[in-house]
Amino acid sequence: MGLFSGSTRKNPLRSYATDAARKHIVIGVWIAAQVGYFIQSYYVLSTTPVLATFRLVLGPGLMIARAAANIINLNCALILLTVCKNILSLLRATFLGRLIPFDENIDMHILIAYGIIFWSVVHSLAHFYNFYAVELFLTADVVTAEYLNLLSGPGLTGQIISVVLFLMGTSAMEATRRKQFEIFWFLHHLFIVFFGGILMHGAFCLIKGDTGDICRGGPLFWKFWIGGAVLYIAERIGREIRARSRTYISKAVQHPSRVVEVQIMKPSCKPKAGQYISICCPEISPYQWHPFTLTSSPDEKFISVHINAVGDWTKEFATRLGCRFDEKGGKNVELESQTTSLPYLLVDGPYGTISEDVFDYEVGVLVGGGIGVTPFASILKTIWYRSKQENNLNRLKKVYFIWVCRDKEAFEWFQDLLLTIEEDIAEGFLEIRTYFTGKIPANDAKRMMLLDREASNDLVTGLKSRTFFGRPNFDLIFKEFGVVHPKTDVGVFFCGPKPLGDGLHKACNTQTNASETGTKFYFGTEHF
Repeated sequence: MGLFSGSTRKNPLRSYATDAARKHIVIGVWIAAQVGYFIQSYYVLSTTPVLATFRLVLGPGLMIARAAANIINLNCALILLTVCKNILSLLRATFLGRLIPFDENIDMHILIAYGIIFWSVVHSLAHFYNFYAVELFLTADVVTAEYLNLLSGPGLTGQIISVVLFLMGTSAMEATRRKQFEIFWFLHHLFIVFFGGILMHGAFCLIKGDTGDICRGGPLFWKFWIGGAVLYIAERIGREIRARSRTYISKAVQHPSRVVEVQIMKPSCKPKAGQYISICCPEISPYQWHPFTLTSSPDEKFISVHINAVGDWTKEFATRLGCRFDEKGGKNVELESQTTSLPYLLVDGPYGTISEDVFDYEVGVLVGGGIGVTPFASILKTIWYRSKQENNLNRLKKVYFIWVCRDKEAFEWFQDLLLTIEEDIAEGFLEIRTYFTGKIPANDAKRMMLLDREASNDLVTGLKSRTFFGRPNFDLIFKEFGVVHPKTDVGVFFCGPKPLGDGLHKACNTQTNASETGTKFYFGTEHF
C-alpha cells in the first residue's frame, strides 16, 4: 500500500513508470522542493535590508535557522495530507492514481516525518549558535544563552516541541508499533501538542528585524498548515459519522494459531475485493482505531476480517468475543445465543489498497506471509464468484497464489476456502503453492514422507497441490513465469513480513530487467 507500487491501468506512462522509477520521481521532487525552498529562503534572508543588524550579530546562523523553519512549515503542510484516507482513496480512482502512488501514503508519511526531524535538528543547532552569539554581543550581564534557550518564549516552546517530536518518533519505530500499538497510538496523538507548540513558537517572533516590519504579518506556520488541518479535521469528523451507521457482529469464529474471524453486518458498507476497514471497540477504548483487511467478498452479505490475536487490543477483543486460546480447534460464537456478550463495534471504511489492481493484469501473483494472507482471501473469493459469471474477470486470465508460513496450524483457517476454490474454479486458472518454513519433528517427517506417496491430497494443507518445504526461490519462480507467460505484464501483490517482501521486490526488479521473454513484473505491497 515496497515503496510506491504501480497500478497497471492502461496509460502511456506505463512503459517507463515502473515501481522504482515512480519511487525515485516522487522522492526526488520532494527533496528538490526542500532544497530549492531552503536556497530561496537563505537568499531572501541574506539580502533583506531590515535584517542587516541581525545578520551582523548572528552571521549565517540567522539564515540557516529561518530557512530550516520554512522547510518544517512545508513538511507540516504535507504530512497531514498523507493520512487523509478518504481523500486519497478518491484521488486514487482518478487519472492521478496512475501517476502518484497514493497507496504508499504511510511510507510517504514516515519519510516526511524524517524530514521534519532532520530540519528541526538543523533549526535547533542554528539557534543554539545564535543564542551564544547574542550573549557575546550583549554580554552575559544582560542576557545569557541558557536563558534564551530554556526560559524565553521561543526557547521554552522549542524545547517542548523537541521533546514531543522525540516521543512521537521513537514510539513510531516498527518494533514499538508492532508490539505496543497502544503506546504508539497515544503518543502519536501528541501531534496536537506539536502543532500547537509550533503555532506558539512562531508567535513570539524572535527575529523582528531593524524596524519590526517582519512581524506585522504574524507567524507564517498557520498559512502552510491550515489547508491540511481543515482536510484532516473533516476526515476525522466524517469517520465518526460513518462509523456510527448501523453495525453489529453476526458471528465470531475462533481458528487455530490465535486467529479470530469476525463477521460484521453493516448495510452501508460497499466494499471491493482487497480493501480494508478500521475498527473501534468502545468497550476496550473509544479512541483506538485498528486497520484490518477484509477477507470477505463483495458478493457476500456480510463483511469479515481475520484478526491475529497477538497485541493487547486484539487479545482483549478476542476475549470479549468469547474466544479461549487454551482450547484447541475452532469455536463458534453465534449472535443468536450470546447477543449480550458480543461487543459493539464502530467500523470505518472501506479503503482502497493496491491489491484491488489484480484484475487489471493478465497474470496475477498473490504472495502472502503468515497472517499476511488475509487480503488475498477476499480476492480469491471474488475470483471464485466472478468465475461463475462470464467475462467478469476483466483482463485476468491466470492467478498464482503463494503462501509462505512456518506454523502448520495456520493453514487450517484458510483451508476450506482454498479447497472450495480448487474444486470449483476452472482448471488451469488458479495455481496454489504453499511453502512451509517451520520445523517438523524427525518422526513426523518420516511418517509424512511414507504417507505422502499414497495420499491423493497434501498432508499439510489437504489440497491437491503439494506443499514445498523451505523458503521459495522467487528468482527461479519468476524465471518460470517468464517462460510460461512471455511478453506479459504480471502483477505481483504481497502482504507479510518486510524481509520476505524485500526479497520478493528485488526478485521482481531483477527478473524484469533480465527477462529474455519480455515479461515484466510489477510489485505491490500492502501497508497499514
